[in-house]
Amino acid sequence: MDGLFERGRELDELDVHFARATAGEGRLVVVEGPAGIGKSRLLAEIRRRAEGSMRVLSARGSGLEGEFAFGVVRQLFEAELTKPERREALLTGAATSAAAVFGEPDSGADGGGATFASLHGLYWLVLNLAEDAPLLLAVDDLHWCDRPSLLFLAYLARRLESQPILLLMGLRDAEPGTDPALLGEITHDPAAISVRPRPLSGAGVAEFIQERLGMAPDGEFLAACHESTGGNPLLLSQLVTALRSEGVRPDAGHVGRVRAIGPQAVSRTVLLRLARLPAEARAVAQAVAVLGDGAGIPTVAKLAGVAEERLAAATRGLAHADILRPELPLSFVHPLVRDAIYHELSPGERELQHARAAALLRDSGAPAEQVAAQLLHTAPRGERWAAELLREAGRDAMHAGAVDSAVAYLRRALDDTPADTDRGRLLLELGAAEVFTSGRAAAKHLALAYEELAEPASRAAAAGLLGRALLFLGSAEEAASIARRAATELPDESDDLRMGLEAFEFMTIIFRAGDPRHLSRLREYRRLPSGGPGSRMLAAMAAWEAVCTDGNAAECAALALAALAGDHLRTADPALIVFAAIVTLVVTDRAEVVEVWQPIIADTHRRGSLLSAASIHIWHGFSHLRRGDLAAAEESLRTAESEFGLWGHADSSVSICRTFLAETLHERGRSDVSGLLVRLGTIDPGDSTTGWWLGTRVVLLTAAGRAGEAVATADELAAHCAAIPDAARLWWRSLKAEALDRLDRRAEAIELTRQELEVTRAFGAPWPLGRTLRVLGTLERDEDRLREAVSVLEGSTARLEHAKALAALGATLRRAKKPTEAREPLRRALEVASACGAERLAEHVRSELHACGARPRRDALSGVQSLTPGERRVVDLAAAGRTNRDIAQELYVTPGTVEVHLSNAYRKLGIRSRSELERVLAVATSGSLRDS
Repeated sequence: MDGLFERGRELDELDVHFARATAGEGRLVVVEGPAGIGKSRLLAEIRRRAEGSMRVLSARGSGLEGEFAFGVVRQLFEAELTKPERREALLTGAATSAAAVFGEPDSGADGGGATFASLHGLYWLVLNLAEDAPLLLAVDDLHWCDRPSLLFLAYLARRLESQPILLLMGLRDAEPGTDPALLGEITHDPAAISVRPRPLSGAGVAEFIQERLGMAPDGEFLAACHESTGGNPLLLSQLVTALRSEGVRPDAGHVGRVRAIGPQAVSRTVLLRLARLPAEARAVAQAVAVLGDGAGIPTVAKLAGVAEERLAAATRGLAHADILRPELPLSFVHPLVRDAIYHELSPGERELQHARAAALLRDSGAPAEQVAAQLLHTAPRGERWAAELLREAGRDAMHAGAVDSAVAYLRRALDDTPADTDRGRLLLELGAAEVFTSGRAAAKHLALAYEELAEPASRAAAAGLLGRALLFLGSAEEAASIARRAATELPDESDDLRMGLEAFEFMTIIFRAGDPRHLSRLREYRRLPSGGPGSRMLAAMAAWEAVCTDGNAAECAALALAALAGDHLRTADPALIVFAAIVTLVVTDRAEVVEVWQPIIADTHRRGSLLSAASIHIWHGFSHLRRGDLAAAEESLRTAESEFGLWGHADSSVSICRTFLAETLHERGRSDVSGLLVRLGTIDPGDSTTGWWLGTRVVLLTAAGRAGEAVATADELAAHCAAIPDAARLWWRSLKAEALDRLDRRAEAIELTRQELEVTRAFGAPWPLGRTLRVLGTLERDEDRLREAVSVLEGSTARLEHAKALAALGATLRRAKKPTEAREPLRRALEVASACGAERLAEHVRSELHACGARPRRDALSGVQSLTPGERRVVDLAAAGRTNRDIAQELYVTPGTVEVHLSNAYRKLGIRSRSELERVLAVATSGSLRDS
């Protein structure tokens, strides 16, 4: 189909999005419709129009290449990376971690999922490409896109704001595709714009027929053509091509011929035209159908059994018959044309052709993944070369972060490996990959690997992975049993491996395996670790157990810091036990947690998996929440929520993310409490996150005025803490006390909070102690307790709790008829609450100030003190001369986030540009020195 008929509306709409993307307003546009409606022609036309004003990169999904690791991504970008100097310039900075996708051996990730490191690196590759000129990324046949590439496109789609990028995709209706859930993530994104080409009208069909047949159709012939094709441009094109080849005139006398060809015009006419071509042309068409679009000429010639010098004539005939495109690389005019030719081969013929193709590609030195893609379309034959090649392709895919492809290759490698050979290492590799796609499949293969492996370290590795797979499948008892067995079977010299397994067994108790009293055995590890990862894992667990039982904050924090020293712990266990140490630092209010997070986040962006990144963003969000940086907390938790959505699995981590986000949104005053309770949802009572969830539910129920339910939920939390050690021992009583107070049971509330005060004084961390003092002082209307709460929290990391203490002190003074004295703590509370982004608290404090007769003229602290930690980091880097892109790469955020932080900072600092930052910061520094 040479022309575009009746596509003015669609092209006008696409032109608008094209212009906005060129102007720096990122756009995500999906052209949707049934096969043959003209999606590809619209994409091609927009690509043509963009030439000269945008850098245009395009790719197309293929049904044959669904397991080809990052196949669509590589179609998009590989041509840009062919020249070494260009490659080096593009794969620099944050984009370095994308190098593994393109085959660089020393840049791999940790082997998990379509890794977060690869996705993040590819994102920065796109930004680097868009830096020189606006960028059009056009992906046709999105439904056939390989899953790793789909993950990247979904990741990119959410980060287009304020970027000169048009992400344009073609998607076939009613086609389930490679991954329906991921396709839904893209097409249902709030920023996604859908363009739906309409069928041709009767007038459009008439115009098309006249152009192709050289004469206008009469009414009856036109009606038959319109009815037969439904106005579908491809079906109409194939119908008219068939009619023209038969010399049919467009008149009433030939209506019967139109109806004979009917709506199956594509397959019928393609096969008819193919049958009229020479045998060599038919063989070439079948070879391209088997090898896939873009196959090399030598391989096509060998598979077709045609001399290369005769291939040109065969492809010319196929192009003239409207089967192949006239230009290189070899490809069909439409996927439906390829399907007609491919499925005309019998299943046996298809398998033999794929087997021959695999052998040809292997002999020609093609990459392992190209050979593997062909082998996946054949039955296992137990050939050693095939098993070895598939295993190599699986390792390459894991290195690039394409776990779905790796699993497909490794499963097939297992099928091709005889059962009587040593399969232990292969089973371990397969199970390690399946951990990120299917926990049950992973558990099955890791259990087999554990039984078949002989070397102690490999067996311990299999046991560790198997235990984690079982743990997240909800089989904590079985996970504990595996760890116990593996630990006892290790030789004496494998002491550190044994410690790592023991630490994991302790973690299973947190997940409700075995007797919680056994956690007391961790007391013997409340000493600074001196060995490898295993000893540090035990130290991390011991630190957390101490937080949850009878430890004091200083000792717990010292143990956690020792466990985190170096990179032993985060390298050995980046998504589970490492958080025991980090959350210990958060609960103990240690300022060092900021420095602890930095290398962990950096390492995740360099080589972390999507799962580990999501887990890290949850606990980083919790850290921000406790520190009172609510905007950063919300951003981190929403990022985690998005990453879990891309990962496609739900477990207790999703529950804890939802819990912390509900608390954050409540503090920000961004949602009504009833909506947040719905968002919080329900939880399995035996879930490892029960304590966090119950605590947040108490807070929300109390705020919603459902104090009776809040008390009952607090009692559940108390029972939970009695059953299993939990950090909520430090705050459940004051949570219940606030609910009791709403029920006019103040005496009970006071007694309960006094009990908690003994606990939090012994623990000694500012946040829990300050919170208890605030609640007790409010209940007793005791100014001295509230002043102590303010004093305890002054200078701590817990800024939001500090603001709450100041607000409580001011409110108590006002009620004691001391309005003048109340104004100062209330003003400070308003300043700190506003700096935290705690609008709910700020609104409450404003009302208190008005009740005191004050008229607050400003909400936030003045100058540099008003900046959130995130804003301050951005401002410091901007003042040092860093560009927004440099800052974004260093802080692992998007350029849009940097722009938002700078905009907020300029407003708070009373300046208009970054050129004024150095002066403002210098004034703040000199003032601070004078005060000291």
